[in-house]
Amino acid sequence: MKKLNNKGFTLSELLVGVALMAIVGMVTASFFVFSSKTRNEIVNDIEDKTDSIIAERVLLKDLKYSEPSFNNFSLSDDTGRNFFDFESERSSKSMDNEPRKYTMSITGKKDFTVMIVNEKLGSSVMYTPRSAYKIPYIPTDPNVAAPLNFVSLNQGNAVAQAQPLFWQPGVLLMLDTPAMVREMTAFGPNYNRPARSPIFVGEVSAMGETRLTPVKLNLLIRTNPMYPNETIENEDSFLREIPPMGGAAPLVRLKAVSIIKYYLDQDSKTKKVNLWRSIYKGSQFTSPSLVAYDIDRVEFSRKDPHDSVVYFNIVRTGK
Repeated sequence: MKKLNNKGFTLSELLVGVALMAIVGMVTASFFVFSSKTRNEIVNDIEDKTDSIIAERVLLKDLKYSEPSFNNFSLSDDTGRNFFDFESERSSKSMDNEPRKYTMSITGKKDFTVMIVNEKLGSSVMYTPRSAYKIPYIPTDPNVAAPLNFVSLNQGNAVAQAQPLFWQPGVLLMLDTPAMVREMTAFGPNYNRPARSPIFVGEVSAMGETRLTPVKLNLLIRTNPMYPNETIENEDSFLREIPPMGGAAPLVRLKAVSIIKYYLDQDSKTKKVNLWRSIYKGSQFTSPSLVAYDIDRVEFSRKDPHDSVVYFNIVRTGK
């Protein structure tokens, strides 16, 4: 005769039921743990991808305007070549055709600096050199040249009228010319180096007829391309030494630029390496903004010296 409990189940049936309930409970608990883990992984993956997309957009926005860096910045890549060497003619033998690669890491090169066109302030303008000078008097002797006294690029508001946003305190302005010249030696032009334009980069210090404060970063090439022993110290020396193009009058371009430094820094608490972005202003790099966190390395590259596109790759830790 079967022994029944108060609810009419045998002892064996009760044990089986309890076992089934335990199994169902374990499966349910495992499901919730798995679901919670999966959800966290999905959230983390989305956050990582979002962070990468934002960082890539920031870099892409800067690098597509990096034309002022070419032949004007001296930045050694991973093999010791100048990353910003540029030669438009592929038939030229002034440099090798090797690709350029620059790797940033916390144990290697920690920063990468680039000069870009500041499109927010407007496009470049052609500048008339005589706008910056005054002639104090006219010599009575026709064989004697009249003296030229440099005043300011913005004499008579010349720059402010041509491009209103250019002449503001803190704005970096770059002078260059379409005339590309080579280093002159005792044997003629040096064809082993790319032709480049003389440049001058300075910062607007104040409104009105003021002089620019020269930017003197070590990687900025400030020498005269024809005579490398000569340094272009200011806008006056630039205007006096630029080569003519297509006639006696030189052509001068004036553009607003920005100098951006990307660098890696390790958080003292989390030990994670983060990517930061800082802008040059007031003769120094300003407080940085965070671009991406938990970075292993950032790779910049160019296919060869004839390629004006700078490529990049952000490698996250553990990816």
